[in-house]
Amino acid sequence: MQCGAELSVFRDRVSALAWQDIGTGGFDGAATVMASRPSLATPGVTVDIVGVAHWHAPSGTAAIGISVAMLLGSDRGGLDGGDSDRAAAGVYWEEAHAWAGAVAGGQWAAAEFTGSQEAPGGVIFQYLLKAHEASYAIDHFQGAL
Repeated sequence: MQCGAELSVFRDRVSALAWQDIGTGGFDGAATVMASRPSLATPGVTVDIVGVAHWHAPSGTAAIGISVAMLLGSDRGGLDGGDSDRAAAGVYWEEAHAWAGAVAGGQWAAAEFTGSQEAPGGVIFQYLLKAHEASYAIDHFQGAL
């Protein structure tokens, strides 16, 4: 259950990024990191998760995102050899999406995949955390029209 506790603390820290003074007259961005941990699905893979807030000029608000890095090799500086990194690509994808969904939890509606990039020793997946949209029943407003 230690993973659940760490995830909860990380979610809170990512949520707090939205309250930082980011944007005009404030910081350009802010970040927080969850402690590295072994992959739940692929032996020899380490998972690093970073939460980031940056100014999103079109909306005039701070955008909150996360990056999930799936890194092969215990030394984190290189591959363990062969094509093992290619064979694990599907597992990387599935586990990265699962971590992103877990971070989104109940505080955000979803973690929207925005792209991935190969990195030395692994792959980094990026997600934008989508806020819950306010939903109103149509009949609530019909009397006002």
